[in-house]
Amino acid sequence: MRRRMIAALLLAAAPMTIAPPAHAIFGIGDIVIDPSNLAQNILTAANTLEQINNQVKQLQNEADMLINQATNLVRTGYNPQAEINRLLNEISVLMDRARSISYVVSETDRLFQENFPEDYSTWSRTQMATAAEMQWVSARSAFNDTLLVQSQIVQTLKADTSSLDAMLAETAIAEGNLSVSQTGNQIAALGVKQTMQMQEMMAVQYRADALARARDLQIEREGREKLARFVGGASAYTR
Repeated sequence: MRRRMIAALLLAAAPMTIAPPAHAIFGIGDIVIDPSNLAQNILTAANTLEQINNQVKQLQNEADMLINQATNLVRTGYNPQAEINRLLNEISVLMDRARSISYVVSETDRLFQENFPEDYSTWSRTQMATAAEMQWVSARSAFNDTLLVQSQIVQTLKADTSSLDAMLAETAIAEGNLSVSQTGNQIAALGVKQTMQMQEMMAVQYRADALARARDLQIEREGREKLARFVGGASAYTR
């Protein structure tokens, strides 16, 4: 459009030029003007201006793109990882301090075989009484461990609520894709933590139930053994 306007102005001014010389020039005082050079200079200036405008637009587009990229890479200012790890570690400590049968597989099997034997036929009355006492202690400790873990999980729910509130607040002011994604990952991590807590709580609960049931079975087995000894003779009260 700019070129067309300039060309139209030049055409309109053409009749005003002096025709005789091929290189007609105008003189005003000591200044000499060549119309052909003037037109060429105007066209060159117009082209240069258009190129500059295009370059400016390109730089503006690149700047906008960099700003958008920088915004998308903005991180959230809240990181709940340390708090999540701390709360999970507290529950793990409680699990490790279990006062009944251990949660280590090899240790669990050894202690269970010692406290809940399959056969009492060779055991003395004193040994059976000792075993019964250990079974009662194991069952009681297991229920106590269950209550401790459940209490700890309930306490962590308050901390989880605070963490979730902070995450949602960060989501509300998130400026870029990375911030939104990071906050989403944090909320997902909080959900995983709560799932792990529920699994741990179920483990201690099922464990306590299993030990209580095992104790009932052992009492039944011990009763049958004592009855067999009583029926077989007075040795049930002398061994």
